[in-house]
Amino acid sequence: MVVQNIKFQKNSLNLSSNVYSQLRLKLITGDLNPGEALSIRRLANEYNYSAMPVREALRQLASEDALVGAAKKAYRVPDLSSEEASKLFYVRAALEGASAEIAAKKVLKKDIKYLQSLSLNMDFAWKKNDASSFLEQNFLFHSYIYSMAQNSVLERMAENLYIRTGPWLAQGIKNLSNSNVWEKSHDGIIKALSEQDSVLARKLIEEDSSWGKQLYQTEV
Repeated sequence: MVVQNIKFQKNSLNLSSNVYSQLRLKLITGDLNPGEALSIRRLANEYNYSAMPVREALRQLASEDALVGAAKKAYRVPDLSSEEASKLFYVRAALEGASAEIAAKKVLKKDIKYLQSLSLNMDFAWKKNDASSFLEQNFLFHSYIYSMAQNSVLERMAENLYIRTGPWLAQGIKNLSNSNVWEKSHDGIIKALSEQDSVLARKLIEEDSSWGKQLYQTEV
């Protein structure tokens, strides 16, 4: 009986982890909008799971401030004020800048090749008017630079802020008409990293990450 309970808990955790990953992706790609409510029942039906793993995934996201929720109330995507969103983008840019600066000193050829492949994927997605794919590849690009810094604390904090700003970044990207801004920005970042120019890499990634803040012309 004990063995069965342990197995059940493990399966539940695996299912919860899957729901958690899927919901994070929805936040990144703009499939979940600011202020949107998330129904446990609807999500359980969507993933064909019981309510338990869905509830655990929502709780975890709420503990990371990616969602908000209270007892007996639905979980929601935070509906931030312009000032709150601006502050999140500001801090995210600072953390990403630090990541890029450190990463530039540790970069390997395989890192540059991978970042170039992601940049090409973004260009292709943009030309196909596929904002969701663009946003997913953009997250992979930024999160890979976090990992290149080899600082788990910095990586965790930067990734958390990316997830939390995801719905607002997605709104801006989907309304953006000039894709050249993004294409040049990523190419410049890759070039700076390949040349191990830590100062320029930091500057460019901060500019790229601060773009979302410009949607909210508010002083921080």
